[in-house]
Amino acid sequence: MSERDLATVGRLVRTWRERIDPESLPGFTARFGRRSQYITQAEVSRLIGVSARWYSNLERGVKTPYSDGFLDSVARVLALSEDERHTLYTYTVGRPPEPVFGVDRSMIDPALAQFVHMQPYPCYVSDQGWDVPLYNKAAGEQWRWMKREGNVMLWALTDPEARLQLIDWENSWAIPMAAQLHLAMSKNREHKRLREVVAKVQEDPDARRIYWEEGLRNVHPDGSRRRVYLPHHHDQEFEVVFLAFPLLRDPSYRLMTVVPAEECARYADVEEGGMGKLYRQAA
Repeated sequence: MSERDLATVGRLVRTWRERIDPESLPGFTARFGRRSQYITQAEVSRLIGVSARWYSNLERGVKTPYSDGFLDSVARVLALSEDERHTLYTYTVGRPPEPVFGVDRSMIDPALAQFVHMQPYPCYVSDQGWDVPLYNKAAGEQWRWMKREGNVMLWALTDPEARLQLIDWENSWAIPMAAQLHLAMSKNREHKRLREVVAKVQEDPDARRIYWEEGLRNVHPDGSRRRVYLPHHHDQEFEVVFLAFPLLRDPSYRLMTVVPAEECARYADVEEGGMGKLYRQAA
C-alpha cells in the first residue's frame, strides 16, 4: 500500500476511535478507573490485547504486516460497520476481509423469533457450537459482541472485552464455561464448528490452561448467578441469573434469558408476603 493510503487509514482509525463513548464499554470505567471523552490508543491496545506501539503504528500510518486477527480486533473494539471493516482491510492489506462465519438460522421460526423479541430482559438462542442466530434488543444493548454475530464461548473465553465486563472472570465465568465446552466436545468430536471453536479457544494461553486444567466438570448454566458490568452504568455491579431451556425440536439449541437478581428477590418478597403466604395459610 502507498504511504498516502496508510496515512488515510490512520486518520480514519483515529476518527473511529474518538467517536467511541467510553461509557458504552461495560466495565471500562471500573477497570481503568477514569472517565474521559474518548478512549486512548493505549486503552484500545489493551482491549485488543497488543502492545500500545503496535496499535499506534496503525493510527500513524506505519507500514506493517497487519494480521487478519489484529484488524478484526480493531474492527470489534471500534464497533466498525461491515463497510468500515472493508475499508480498513483495503487500505492496510490491499484486499477485502474474509467473509464472517455464517450462522445457521434454519431453526429460527417466526414464533420463536417473536417470543425472544418480546422478552424484557436479555434473551437469545445459541446453537451446538455456541454461535448466536437470534437475540433481542436488550441482549444487543447489554452484550455488545452479539451485534457482531459472535460466539458465546469465543467472546467469554478469549475476548479482552469479556474480562472487562465479566466480574471474577476466571472463577465465576471462564471455568464453568470451559467445562461446558469441554463436555460438549467430548460428546461431539465430529462436530466441525465445535472443533473450530475449541481450536480458537486454545489459541489464548489463559483460556487453554483453563480448558485443560479446569474443564473436566459436568456443569450447566441454568440458575447460575454471576456478576457483570453493564454499558452506561459506570462502576456499578449487577448480579444476574441465567435461565436455560433446550428447544424440543432440536435440544442442541439453547434458549437463554438473563434476569436481574434483584428482580428475582422482588418476586420472592411478593410471594412471601402475598399469594405464597395465603397458600400456606390455606394448607
